[in-house]
Amino acid sequence: MQNRFLCRWNSSMARQKGSVLLVSLIMLLLLTLVAVAGMQGTILQERMTGNLRDRDLAFQAAEAALREAEAFIRNNPTPATIYDNSNGLYQINAINTPDWSTRNTAPGNGAKTYAGNFPGVAAQPQYYIEEISTVQPSGTETEAGTATPPPPFFRITALGTGGSASTQVVLTSVYRTQ
Repeated sequence: MQNRFLCRWNSSMARQKGSVLLVSLIMLLLLTLVAVAGMQGTILQERMTGNLRDRDLAFQAAEAALREAEAFIRNNPTPATIYDNSNGLYQINAINTPDWSTRNTAPGNGAKTYAGNFPGVAAQPQYYIEEISTVQPSGTETEAGTATPPPPFFRITALGTGGSASTQVVLTSVYRTQ
């Protein structure tokens, strides 16, 4: 009786040789696919984070250029006397203002370059200033004497570049000294 049982057990084992190997290889393949998919997701998230950091750096560079332009206007209350359309100062809608929508960021395009050193960027920020016409008082005055014209408004446009030259941010603000 014992021999018969042993014979059946040996014959069923002989038929199952290699099935454990096949099942373990399939499981290993499934684990590899899960690991590769996880790595691809991690790499994609790392690239997105790098791009976000690069854009944030470009935004901060453009913001620094805006602040420098505002300081320039504060320190030069009548910059209209120094407009020559090559030093970053323009009348509103002048024909030769820099066109950064076409990414014309070549040196000497009429923009002023940020005076400081902004670290980590591919190119230092640039800006230009346009004087916006002010509304003059009407012909009738109720005060005695000559009215003082209000200070003009200025439109400041700044271009910041991130860690790579392809990441650029353009910011525009309107500024007045009073």
